[in-house]
Amino acid sequence: VLWDFDGRTWSAGLSHLVNFQAPQGSGRSYRYSVLLEPHNRYWLFALETAASLPERSRMTFDGQLFSHTPVRNRLRYEMVSLVNPERDPRETRSTLNRALRLPADYNKRTLALAEEWRRIGGSDADMLNRALDFLRRGGYTYTLEPPLLGTHSVDEFLFDTKAGFCEHFASAFTVLMRAAGVPARVVTGYQGGELNPVDQIITVRQSDAHAWTEVFIVGRGWVRIDPTAAAMPQRVDIGLARALPQDQGLPFMMRPNMEWLRGMRYRWEAVAHKWNVWVLGYNPERQRDLMLSLGMRDADWQKLTAVLFTFLGVMTVALLAWSLRRLTRPDPVQKAWQAFCRKLASRGVVRAPQEGPRDYSARAARTLPASRRPILRIGALYIALRYGERADKPAMARLKRLVRQLELA
Repeated sequence: VLWDFDGRTWSAGLSHLVNFQAPQGSGRSYRYSVLLEPHNRYWLFALETAASLPERSRMTFDGQLFSHTPVRNRLRYEMVSLVNPERDPRETRSTLNRALRLPADYNKRTLALAEEWRRIGGSDADMLNRALDFLRRGGYTYTLEPPLLGTHSVDEFLFDTKAGFCEHFASAFTVLMRAAGVPARVVTGYQGGELNPVDQIITVRQSDAHAWTEVFIVGRGWVRIDPTAAAMPQRVDIGLARALPQDQGLPFMMRPNMEWLRGMRYRWEAVAHKWNVWVLGYNPERQRDLMLSLGMRDADWQKLTAVLFTFLGVMTVALLAWSLRRLTRPDPVQKAWQAFCRKLASRGVVRAPQEGPRDYSARAARTLPASRRPILRIGALYIALRYGERADKPAMARLKRLVRQLELA
């Protein structure tokens, strides 16, 4: 959660911990597991809104989850989240004042626009709706390659370049809200994810990173607003890949012609996830049970490493044998043609390296006129099979039979 803005950059600033109390509400709750890769920070992640805390974790006053220690190893934890919980409509005056601060002498056009809205009059909700309508009608473009912004970054984005990604939209909207007298803060996290069809696990990557705004409305508390969804709804509804202009490069694995590679990745990630959950020891009992089923009573890291490398070695040998078998498997059409060339060579008609099948067949027919017809038939059939759209089995069988029956007088 980003509170402090210096005119160009947002930062989290100071935060404090609170005694966690599970939120209440009549909405649906979800129980799920999170497998978090190491990132060397204190952050933990959960679906909104967290209704439980993982072991050795804590929560800040603005709803962030933190581990007691930096996450330097892969971490698995259980979570419960609640949809549409009851919001606390109260907030301290000091927190609201913090959510209204803006630096002086920055983004004067944005401040003037918000002041104009205030002169027109209306509630905080009216200010919010005017800002959203301004973004919807502004002709903005979602791009991962925005133009560089100068000192008055919000002014330049809102009125000049009109091109950026979610951080630009969230930052500009939050500044508009604060300038209009509505407490607001920037929130960063993730939106979306990729469902693996192999094991039904959802993977959230850095490419799913997102930023939005929370505003404080009297009587409702902090309310989430996604300015990117207002200006560019396709970014949220259909994802990053289809929201970007066609002339912009996508991340490699998101490109549409990489479907076959994604399929391979899905299978690999499903295997890796099973390995992480069942073998590497997030639950010692699971590790012992698996090792006992493999005949290993005391499974230390040396034995686990030996099992892993043995498995990888066997798989490598199997894949190598399969690849070599495919490489050495003869092409039946080419094999028949080579037999044909050997028969002709035995009668002194040797094929020149640069000689194509049509020319070679014609020369052989002239040299051996008694066998002219079968030679030309074999040459024509070989050309059709070798260079045609597809080689059907009856035609290949006929070619082999003609070569086998060829008698050169």
